[in-house]
Amino acid sequence: MDGATKAPRRRGTIWLIFLALAIVEVVAHVVVRARVVEEDDWERAAEKVRSDWREGDLVVVAPEWADPLLRKHLGDRITLEDAGRSDLAQYRRLWALSIRGHRPAEAPDHAPEHDEQVGRVRILRWDLPGDAVLYDFTEHVPDAQVTIVQDGRERACAWRTDPRPRGGGLGAGPITPASRHACDPRRPWLWVGTTVQDDLDLRPRHCVWQHPAGREPIRATFRDVPLGERLVLYADLYYEHERDREHGPVHVAVHVDGEEIGRMVHNDGDGWKRMVARTQPAEPRRERGDVTIEVTAPDPHLRSLCWAATTRGAEAR
Repeated sequence: MDGATKAPRRRGTIWLIFLALAIVEVVAHVVVRARVVEEDDWERAAEKVRSDWREGDLVVVAPEWADPLLRKHLGDRITLEDAGRSDLAQYRRLWALSIRGHRPAEAPDHAPEHDEQVGRVRILRWDLPGDAVLYDFTEHVPDAQVTIVQDGRERACAWRTDPRPRGGGLGAGPITPASRHACDPRRPWLWVGTTVQDDLDLRPRHCVWQHPAGREPIRATFRDVPLGERLVLYADLYYEHERDREHGPVHVAVHVDGEEIGRMVHNDGDGWKRMVARTQPAEPRRERGDVTIEVTAPDPHLRSLCWAATTRGAEAR
């Protein structure tokens, strides 16, 4: 075979490759378009959830990357506390809008009580056993008494209100709230107040910022708290401060009426960590008490601890 014959064959092969690529691209486009959920499907599914909404309901989406679409169509049913929740204890029903066969990670193991297909959106609903949440500490931060210990002496952190919140934004850590307990004007990160912080999995957490000052504690005391059976506490650090696993631990101690009932050591990489402490001694049973959350760290550099806690009654069914 001479060169004159080979050239046309090579050109023919190249054109076949281009043709195959074009066909693949067209087929891929058709497949992608076929999997796109139409706006009307989202809206009709949202209206069905809204029509049967009750107090104590929570709505999520699966997969998680569709969260902006959920907020677009059902954002009026998602509060700041819902978006930054620690768990499902305070909820009685869980709704999920599911696409492409996904199931929410928080869903119970059993089959949903409601299962309905609306276009390409599947509506799921589970009844939740729930705990008896008696007291949410994040709601009572303004009432807390906050102190910092310096050279063995305890000093009150003043309640301060600025004209507007400060900070926040990509890579800048959580927003410093306008109202907070400010512990040291020379160290502006030493404050206690509610904010929203991204955890190690980049999930928002509605929590109480309580950055340690060092080996001497910063304490937040909540008076006359209904104790129930146990206290459930979650804590983490701002994700940029723990993802590289370069810094030391943070210690969180929980006291009731001066008696330590639980302690957590949070190490880099722990993420949104959970601790459960019994609030009742053997005898006598106490209905209410003063609860103190105490935070320390051998090295406080970039130890941006944020926690959320509740007292709870009877165990979940």
